[in-house]
Formats: sequence, structure tokens, C-alpha cells
Amino acid sequence: MSATYDFVAGDTGSVLRVTCVNDDDDSAINLTGSTIALQWNRRSDGALQSKTMTIVTAASGICSYQFATGELEAPSMRFEVKITDSGSKVSRSLDPLEVDVRTAFA
Repeated sequence: MSATYDFVAGDTGSVLRVTCVNDDDDSAINLTGSTIALQWNRRSDGALQSKTMTIVTAASGICSYQFATGELEAPSMRFEVKITDSGSKVSRSLDPLEVDVRTAFA
């Protein structure tokens, strides 16, 4: 998985866009027929969040998630991408996606 982002806490227009790649050869993972989830633990209470991502371009392994109210928490967040293919096999990102989230000015 690859992504580099910086966000602002409380924003709802922020989108995380991820390209899912095979760690062996950096080729795109074809997401056709798959379900993709973005997972993280909330900083405020540690509760696991699992949100369905939108597949943008299946053959190129591109998916995205638009954050909802209260989901972005400063100062940083770590995410895992979970892919469930059409045969119910599960793959997860080997390395977590780590992003900086700054506090809004007002």
C-alpha cells in the first residue's frame, strides 16, 4: 500500500486515496470483486473503526475514503487497509499508513 497525506482534525472534505500494491514486485493488486476496509483505532477511546473504502480503479488497485465528522484526530493517525477478495480471502497492508493530522485553527 502506498500513500502520503496530511490532514486537519475535524475536516469532512478530506479524502485518503490509496494504491494497493503487491509487496513482492510493486504491481497493482486488482480489486475487482473485492471489498476494501480502512481500519484504525480511535485515539479518544481506542475503539476499532472499520469503514468501507470506495474502489476508484479496480484494475489499478486504487481506492479512497472520505472522512466523516469527528473521524480525523490530531496529532497523527495510523491506518490499515483490509482487502477481502471475491473468494473471501483476506489480505492486510503489511505496513500501517501513518499520517499527520494538525489541529484546526478555529
